[in-house]
Amino acid sequence: MDFKKCSKINNNKIISTYENHKAFIINNVGLRIISKVKVDGCLITDDRIRCDYLFEIDEPIRKVIYLELKGKNIKHGYKQLKATIGYLKTRHSKVVKRFAYIIASRVPKPRGNVRELKVKMKRDYNIRLFVHIRKAEVAV
Repeated sequence: MDFKKCSKINNNKIISTYENHKAFIINNVGLRIISKVKVDGCLITDDRIRCDYLFEIDEPIRKVIYLELKGKNIKHGYKQLKATIGYLKTRHSKVVKRFAYIIASRVPKPRGNVRELKVKMKRDYNIRLFVHIRKAEVAV
């Protein structure tokens, strides 16, 4: 895995990614060093499932955000996040603050399934999972 080739490192006030009418925006209020890593198609190029992006915040890494931009299949998005977390568990083993986001075009009914996935992510990986429709903004 070639992190340097797949990363854009900067400390801009706004760091964002857009894909198929879905957006994820980081408001970098502390002007921290953030590495935006393209996972799908760069860091992982074989046929394994993986999420779209991840963001490593600070050097050494103090916070990680895993991101999947999804249509409506939240369960598959969860599997993609879980797989990527597994692939990178050694790299991120000492990172305490880890978060996962699924930005979907819509959330399927029943919403209880989303709650269940959030509980599983917290229980199994100690990672908070957030599911948003079309757009999410976070401040770091």
